[in-house]
Amino acid sequence: MKRQKKSAGSGRLFNGVMMVWLAATFFILLFPIFAIILMSFNTSKYGALPFEFTTKWYQQLFQSADLLSATWYSLWFSILISTSAAVLGIMASMALRRMSVRWNRMFPTLMNVPVIIPWLVQAVALLLLFNLLGIGKSFASLYFGSLVTVMPHAFLITYARVMTMDRYPEEAGRTLGAAPMRIFREITFPMVFPAVLSGWLMSFVLCFNCFSIQYYLAPFGTYTLPMLIYTMIRAGYNPDINAIATILTVVIAVVIFIMQKTGFDAGQLVGQGHKEK
Repeated sequence: MKRQKKSAGSGRLFNGVMMVWLAATFFILLFPIFAIILMSFNTSKYGALPFEFTTKWYQQLFQSADLLSATWYSLWFSILISTSAAVLGIMASMALRRMSVRWNRMFPTLMNVPVIIPWLVQAVALLLLFNLLGIGKSFASLYFGSLVTVMPHAFLITYARVMTMDRYPEEAGRTLGAAPMRIFREITFPMVFPAVLSGWLMSFVLCFNCFSIQYYLAPFGTYTLPMLIYTMIRAGYNPDINAIATILTVVIAVVIFIMQKTGFDAGQLVGQGHKEK
């Protein structure tokens, strides 16, 4: 009985320590975000207490032509890159589905390389490559550099779903005489759409925040939102940054919420894909 009580007491103590550790970890991770959101509604220009509520920084933000143009540029460029990555990802996944086991082992492994290599190293390497090709810092180099960076994420998610989905509906469609494009449009694509959407959203978020690639490859005179924020920080503290950071946090939170509501677990599918291989 004493041993059981001692064991139960030790278990409660261990659980309590783990809960305190978990709470401290979440506090360290989330406190800077909450602090930025709070200070975006503070009157002080320097983000200092006491707190006095105001929305003038948001009004000033939407009156800034530079911030609005940089935000619009980042938005449409991220949509372009994520759409290109989603299309290439599903094309590559469907092609690998019909190829040998050797290619199904080698190609996904190669696609993991850009995911592992830091963005700064990729940016410098791509800049040297584009300078060698005579492209230099241009829209073409920015487009292909961003696509190289985010496309593996869209591909790996889509590939895992394509390799684990049921093939019998497609075979039934071929048996009934449906054309390949009709099978893809009415059977295959609806089955892989949650994966494609998750890959698209992940590519969008990564491209929108990919400062290193944009800083090294963007043409002169072109500013994305991360580049403009970096320039503003170098010039000194500006409360507008808190406001734009709050808006970006809300947008990213909405994107993550949409990814969860798709009913698609990307991490689980990637694990199933590797297990299948």
